[in-house]
Amino acid sequence: MEKITYSLYKSNNDSDEFYKQISIFTQHIAKHLKSTFNEYINDYMEYLYVNNKESLRSENEYLLEILMIGVFWNEYTNKCITLKKLPENILIKLADLRENESIKKIVDINRGILFTIFLNKSSLEEIKFSMKNYIKLLNYLKATGDYKQEVKRLEMWETYFNSKSDKTIEKILNLSSDFAKYFEKIGKEELGLYTKNVQPFLNNVHTIYKYREDYLFCSRKEVEYHLNMVSAEIMNKAYRKEFLKTKEKRLLLPACMRFKNEYNCKAQKTNEGYICANCTESCNVNKYDKLGKKYNFQVYIIPHESSISIKRKFEYGEVGIIGVACVLNLISGGLKAKNLGFVPQCVFLDYCGCKAHWHEEGIITDINEKLLLYSFGIK
Repeated sequence: MEKITYSLYKSNNDSDEFYKQISIFTQHIAKHLKSTFNEYINDYMEYLYVNNKESLRSENEYLLEILMIGVFWNEYTNKCITLKKLPENILIKLADLRENESIKKIVDINRGILFTIFLNKSSLEEIKFSMKNYIKLLNYLKATGDYKQEVKRLEMWETYFNSKSDKTIEKILNLSSDFAKYFEKIGKEELGLYTKNVQPFLNNVHTIYKYREDYLFCSRKEVEYHLNMVSAEIMNKAYRKEFLKTKEKRLLLPACMRFKNEYNCKAQKTNEGYICANCTESCNVNKYDKLGKKYNFQVYIIPHESSISIKRKFEYGEVGIIGVACVLNLISGGLKAKNLGFVPQCVFLDYCGCKAHWHEEGIITDINEKLLLYSFGIK
């Protein structure tokens, strides 16, 4: 199997060891986040409760948001301050327009050109930890169009920061940046085996992806792979009990798991996604569709995370979904599912290989079947 950026396989051709390791690593990170940010997280959760901003989530989810702030700050503030208002506004508008499938292709052509021209410039100056630069960071993330769900969470922190002094804001941002540096270092030590191909891939990304719509998405560094790994583990634990209680359960599989490409696959389109026609015995989608029939969960092929939608009304807690995606899509996919009213769980593709982003011909992908069955509560 060709390894492009990440692979969850270690010595054996399965990801069992990875899932043990990410569980231990996430517990370590959550413990250190809590000891570092306990005062601020308690204050933030009180702010949300008193001001009726949202139904409170788990403490670890808010700790995760602090980590996200730090990682994004370290990765993108040197770029966000170079972005002028006009291209920023154009890119934010284009990110919204691409939701319209009829014009998505032409929109993405323009986005790719503008990404390469405006979003990849960096400043060498030292960036001040301030509310002004935090807002610039959020606008930069909006302009990419790749962090819509993450931005929604971090905009809530913006409202919180508005109630705090400049000194407090500076301290929180500084601490989150420092913690993200620690996270990057220890993440490379503990999880680097699974992402060792990211940097070799990035060495050629400018040549291959220049002017493409997925230029920034495919240019993400190793630390964001590790952030998504930890995020999925935190979200899975936060919603597992609720998920197991749901009346209806679904498994959403990406198109890259099919044996045949989109021109040969006979899956049938429905309002909820594509349903496998069981046309090829060796197809991975067919394999999991048969498991779904055996254990009473519905399997849908979802071409892209943006395809997740609601076609009928239901109350939160009724429908649980397990979303399968490559590592870099897990935060946004899980948050979107929660916002739509689904109870989410996440399972990583063991490696990436889709034709749209990662491989010219496409590599058929797969997941850890044992973990999938565990996620459904099946022994």
